[in-house]
Amino acid sequence: MKQIRVATRVRRLLLIIGGLLLATVPLQADPPGQERMDAVFSEFDRTSGPGCAVGVGSRGDLLFSSGYGMADLDYGIPISSQSRFFIASVSKQFAAASLWMLEQEALLDLDQDLREVLPELEHQPAPLTARQILHHTSGIRDLFDLLALADVGLDPHYSVRQTLELIARQKELNFEPGSAYSYSNSAYFLVSILVERLTGRSLDEYAREHFFLPSGMASTHFHDDTGRIVPDRVSSYRPFRDGYGRFIRDNLDRTGARGLVTTVEDLIRWEGNFYENRTSLDRFTEKMTTPGVLNDGEVLDYASGLRLGSYNGLETVSHGGNYMGFKTHFLRFPGEELAIAVLCNGSSISPSGYAYDVAELWLEEQMNTHTESMIGTYCNVELQSCLTIRREGADLFMERRMGDPVELSYIDEHRYSGGGWSLLWGPDRTRINIETNRTAPMTFERRE
Repeated sequence: MKQIRVATRVRRLLLIIGGLLLATVPLQADPPGQERMDAVFSEFDRTSGPGCAVGVGSRGDLLFSSGYGMADLDYGIPISSQSRFFIASVSKQFAAASLWMLEQEALLDLDQDLREVLPELEHQPAPLTARQILHHTSGIRDLFDLLALADVGLDPHYSVRQTLELIARQKELNFEPGSAYSYSNSAYFLVSILVERLTGRSLDEYAREHFFLPSGMASTHFHDDTGRIVPDRVSSYRPFRDGYGRFIRDNLDRTGARGLVTTVEDLIRWEGNFYENRTSLDRFTEKMTTPGVLNDGEVLDYASGLRLGSYNGLETVSHGGNYMGFKTHFLRFPGEELAIAVLCNGSSISPSGYAYDVAELWLEEQMNTHTESMIGTYCNVELQSCLTIRREGADLFMERRMGDPVELSYIDEHRYSGGGWSLLWGPDRTRINIETNRTAPMTFERRE
């Protein structure tokens, strides 16, 4: 699977300052057909194992959707684009939008001390804010690590009240709030408590009014009632003996950090709000994609439940999820107005790899433009040796005199890796600095 790493902080900050108002590049005239899309997911047996649903869209309009593998192995129900998945941490952007909505309704100041609203946190040694929750800079210890350390496990019959008490009993933070970044499911779980305290409604009810219904997301809800009937619900699985065993258990009622149930089609509808906002939240795109900033001024690559980055020269906004066998990835290319949702129900599946493979099909022309300037032969005088960089589609390969060609994995706009080497192109693409585990960077110059 290709390695994904975010672009430089300067590029990310410029992206936000521009308000994501980048000149859009139209999708290629001939998008990939069913056969090419099927090939990406060809490893999934449509009749005997878990798999994935995939949706591709632009500005909220569905361009392609399909299902691969089984939604329920007990009853032989296949996955479709209407299958409803728990999407794990991809849920966080919806909880984040709810925090912004509380501020808009003057129910919460994002910078006020949360101990005023949640007196259970009175033992915390420093002021905590909702803005820090948005960007994972609160320092609150992670819920699932706490459960593991308490020898309770990931999926206990542990109520919402007990979960809040566990977090409240912590008398120390990981760090001074605002001084560092550390992913915290505990902090996002607290969003569900904040919404209920300040509105008298559950996070599901609040999000449905302000986000799900206006966006046309009829198959989406926060699953805070374990007895709720969910049509087209997907079960999750893990490898077991000679086949698969059921993973999900029906006591997942803690929401905020995760807990959203949705479809790939509804996620594409949600994506449309970043271009034509139909939600109740004013300045939706600006608020949702503004990155966090630490106390020392460092700009993060994390916004409101969203990661800001780049892939093969194109800006990305994305987030992944992983919980109890549900593996998910939601990927947007704002400049190209393309969104890709991959929702899977097998613990051994890596959805992000499939999402980027799909992106390479739909944005092949744009990505080829980025890699075109890297193609060529590069030589080092000291070693008296040359190597050649060639391209297949959007992928780069390194060829040397000895050995088979090595596929290079994308890291950022100028850096790739492959065969245990790190390759860094200069800004003018006339040289590559290559570093190995035991050798400092050595420069290979382009030869015509």
